[in-house]
Amino acid sequence: MQAFIRNDQYNNIKEQVQQLVNSSAAVKDIDIIFGLRSLAEEKIMNRFEKLSEEEAEMLKRIQGVQDEIDAELFLAQLRPSIKPFPALTEQQLRKLFPKVKQLHVPKLDEVDWEKTSYLGWNDSGQQAKYMVAPHEDGMLAARGTMTPSSQPGICTICNKLESVGLFMADPIGRGQGTYVKRGNYVCRDSAKCNRNLTDINRFFSFISNLHAS
Repeated sequence: MQAFIRNDQYNNIKEQVQQLVNSSAAVKDIDIIFGLRSLAEEKIMNRFEKLSEEEAEMLKRIQGVQDEIDAELFLAQLRPSIKPFPALTEQQLRKLFPKVKQLHVPKLDEVDWEKTSYLGWNDSGQQAKYMVAPHEDGMLAARGTMTPSSQPGICTICNKLESVGLFMADPIGRGQGTYVKRGNYVCRDSAKCNRNLTDINRFFSFISNLHAS
């Protein structure tokens, strides 16, 4: 079986599994528990556009999750089916940001591609943040200034309470036209944001709003 689960989908599955375990421990009514399992399965299935019979059967095993041990076993069975983020080279990153003459790229050999929905890194020297993700037939890229916030806040991308900063985007590779500068609070730590992210469409919407004119 080919890998078919994206990082954000796997994070969503983990979230549904944990909610199911917590609810099962608090509820004794078997009918309610069956209902919770069906709801968790539905929420997971709805995140996939197309599944083979074998893939669907694998995900339906959530119906057998009752406790933490079951949860860990179920998740362990899914891990080999996680699709890694397409590994990028330094040259590819430089092409995505042609206007940046001194681009400081992350240590790509240290990136955990299986736990990556978007590649993000900070350049503290320039107070800048970079973000890249595959979309349709190409790559989406954004660069902007990053001003750390003194207080935790809700990240626009992962929708979790984290240490955030105000990201003000620069126009990168968008051609001519009017550009409206917009700011959003996002996680300072992109690796943590990737661990939190349960829907990659939140990232795509974030990028789309940055480039809206």
